[in-house]
Amino acid sequence: MSALEGRTALVTGAAQGLGLAIASKLHSLGARVALVDINEAALKEAISHLDASPEQVEAFCVDLQDSTQTIALPAAVAERLGDVSILVNNAGIRSISPIMEHSLSSWKSTLDVNLTAPFNLIKATVPQMLAQGGGRIVNITSVAAELGFKNRSSYNVSKAALEMLTKSVALELGAQGIRCNAVAPGIIETPLNSDYFRDAAFAKTIVDNTPAATWGQPDDIGEAVAFLCGDGANFINGATILVDGGWSAGKGY
Repeated sequence: MSALEGRTALVTGAAQGLGLAIASKLHSLGARVALVDINEAALKEAISHLDASPEQVEAFCVDLQDSTQTIALPAAVAERLGDVSILVNNAGIRSISPIMEHSLSSWKSTLDVNLTAPFNLIKATVPQMLAQGGGRIVNITSVAAELGFKNRSSYNVSKAALEMLTKSVALELGAQGIRCNAVAPGIIETPLNSDYFRDAAFAKTIVDNTPAATWGQPDDIGEAVAFLCGDGANFINGATILVDGGWSAGKGY
């Protein structure tokens, strides 16, 4: 049997980039996967990319800023694919502006997607996990949870808070068989930001500031998430794994 055979995984922000890489990896290990995203067209492309049967992979178009839709999602997934035993809170948005110009609406929408949606999904999914004797929750945070980025106040705050939510869930539910951990990506090349990496000055800055002397790829995140979802991570709980090539380890000046 594959490592995750018979398990159902719910992955948010799964239509492209990190989320699609995570969903693809979990599916390759035998999991049934619910791909969740607000972009219906991109979801259709993602399903085609995975080339899986409807019994194994299905798309769910959901606006995670809508708490009613979000809370109802795990039940809808369970009805189509079986009770959820793996939850990956990957969806995130980012608003870039100086804090004095940062609008309240941007602040709220960022926290709604990056923090409140994971809170809602965890609460709605945990009963299904408990009925199975346990489960895995992986929250995708960021190196911005450890070291803030300029002009990204709401993003920094949301990811730092998500890291603490990870610890809180691990503390409260660990004895019931639920393992909650986080993966903090560093500088990762995705379809949405690939143009940045074609800029020579930007690329040099990343290489010079990363001990691994390169930037990451979505599959690097997929591998880390898959590890936390497998049996090899049974005793890992409340941890944040930094997948950043050493970027956050220190600076050479």
